[in-house]
Amino acid sequence: MQKYRDVKPDTHSRLRGKEIPSLEEGRKAFAAIAYLEIPRATQVHKAWTVMLIERGLIDQNEGREILKVLSRIDDKAIADMIQSYDPHFYKWRVQFERYLMDQVGPIAGNINLGRTLPPPLYRMKLREAVMPLLQATLEFRRNLLDRAEEYRDAVMPGYTHNQHAQPLTFGHYLLGLYEAIARAATQLEQAYEVINMCDLGCGALAGTSFDVDREKPAKLLGFDRVMEHTNDCVASTDQATNVVAAMINLAIPMSRVANEMHWWATFEFNMIELTDTICEASSMMPQKKSPCVFEDIRGTLAKVLGCYTDLVCRAQNTMYGDTIEVYEASECVPHTVAEVIHAIHTFNKVLDNLIVKKDIMLRHAQRGFSTATELAAFLFREAHLPLRIAHAVVGESVHEVWERRGTAVDIDAEVVDRAAVKIIGKPLHVDPKGLARALDATHFVEAHQSQGAVAPKEVHRMVGRRRQDLKKAQDRHTRRCKALQAANRCLEEAVQKLISNR
Repeated sequence: MQKYRDVKPDTHSRLRGKEIPSLEEGRKAFAAIAYLEIPRATQVHKAWTVMLIERGLIDQNEGREILKVLSRIDDKAIADMIQSYDPHFYKWRVQFERYLMDQVGPIAGNINLGRTLPPPLYRMKLREAVMPLLQATLEFRRNLLDRAEEYRDAVMPGYTHNQHAQPLTFGHYLLGLYEAIARAATQLEQAYEVINMCDLGCGALAGTSFDVDREKPAKLLGFDRVMEHTNDCVASTDQATNVVAAMINLAIPMSRVANEMHWWATFEFNMIELTDTICEASSMMPQKKSPCVFEDIRGTLAKVLGCYTDLVCRAQNTMYGDTIEVYEASECVPHTVAEVIHAIHTFNKVLDNLIVKKDIMLRHAQRGFSTATELAAFLFREAHLPLRIAHAVVGESVHEVWERRGTAVDIDAEVVDRAAVKIIGKPLHVDPKGLARALDATHFVEAHQSQGAVAPKEVHRMVGRRRQDLKKAQDRHTRRCKALQAANRCLEEAVQKLISNR
């Protein structure tokens, strides 16, 4: 039998204007991706060949021979492909086909009936990348809920515009991060649904005149459904852009929280600290314990935005059909997915190695005027002042204390009375104990029990509800994993059934 590698069609060497690479250059490039790409392509060839045999589009005996070779594709077979590499067939997919033809003859080329490549390879690659990301978000959400519960009574200042605003708890703060991550995870699940549509069998864009069954290989490869419109199969980009959009919504809140926590770990704030385990020492300064992990997390957003820019620029002024830009748009995403997974794992390590200094957090909250809104509410309730008048009295009280370099603990009934005289012309004579209670940050937190508020009891309720939602999300992901495993078993059973002629 003539070996396919003995045939040197010039069409392959001129594709995309490329010169034929040297033997060693080509072999090295092929070896770099063969072990990653060929197993995935083997699964696609198997599924399509099973369908071709069942539809009677290829001879059953010839199809069986093809399946036998495909079933023997392992690391040793890939090593043989690398050893027998022919630089005239520089695309790895064509190199693989050349190998199959070497094994069974020209009939191996019939695996291409009615379809083009690479569909659905890049969707499978995206799927393989996104599945671990989905799992990582589940673990991150679980960790955030655990920490929110743990620190639900750790009173600290809440900030707006980088200034003390109202007290909250560290648990409530972390639960806020959970909310953003949960929404992004939902968006990621929706992105997975778009990825897991099978574009196999679309022809080049117009379908095929062969009586193919596109549903069968889609099912055998674990896809949820067929992507029906054939030109949409080769033109679409949302399978990639949806993932990146979800990753942006993961990376933005992670970056912002990492940035804020980085400040809280400084000498001046000293509200949190990381254990030595995940900090870096300085090669010069012996006193340094640098929490550089926060910088790693922050930097992930730039990488995701770079990927987003890459996608958009590739799609700009591109025909709505099959182009290299569209194909490579999906190819550039998995690496960024890996970066986001790494950032999530890093953030989990931060949470697991966090020293929360509750006493310092509370001291900052007590001294920083963040209970001023509750003092205004106290004056509204106890002194029966209209809210805006109460607001003005409190503002004047804070101004007086601040001018003499005091803190919130220096506000007393006399200060409030002097402020009231300035605003409404008479003192209020409020109860000193009630006033002190209104200014207490711990009381503030306990009193704010409205839906979604900072009270530990309300945080506990929200955490419990979100654990139920997380359980449902985990169940959905488990079903996705099992569906892919079941599809793989079905594919192997179908192949073995045809090989054994049962």
